[in-house]
Amino acid sequence: MTTASTTPTSGGRLPHPSNWLRFAGILGIVVGLLNIVGGFAAILKSHYLVVGSSGVLIFNLTAWGIIWLVAGVLMVIAGVGILQGAMWARMLGIVLAALVILGQFAYAGAFPIWSLIVVALAVVVIYGLVVPPRGSIA
Repeated sequence: MTTASTTPTSGGRLPHPSNWLRFAGILGIVVGLLNIVGGFAAILKSHYLVVGSSGVLIFNLTAWGIIWLVAGVLMVIAGVGILQGAMWARMLGIVLAALVILGQFAYAGAFPIWSLIVVALAVVVIYGLVVPPRGSIA
């Protein structure tokens, strides 16, 4: 287990460790990895994914897979940055989680239960990134 850094923040205060940031960083990495796996499944083996008659709202399954693959890679990068204490990663994590929520509405017709689960996880990630005060570290 690592210890908190003793380098003062820009305000002269020591960084405050936050379990919420640690949780959000780890959850962001896990959700990103799941999106990468789902993206590869949609691109390479689209017959493994059973889409109902309503299908995916906007794109075909291959385009949707590419979108989720890119989003997953960015989420993993943001999650690692969050765990390293980078403020840019917190902002990127909030934006990506919000985009995931919007994207899941397009996916809801094909996989409603999965979409609800991912939306709930994304809301928890946003909460975990917003609640800790500025200067907190994971």
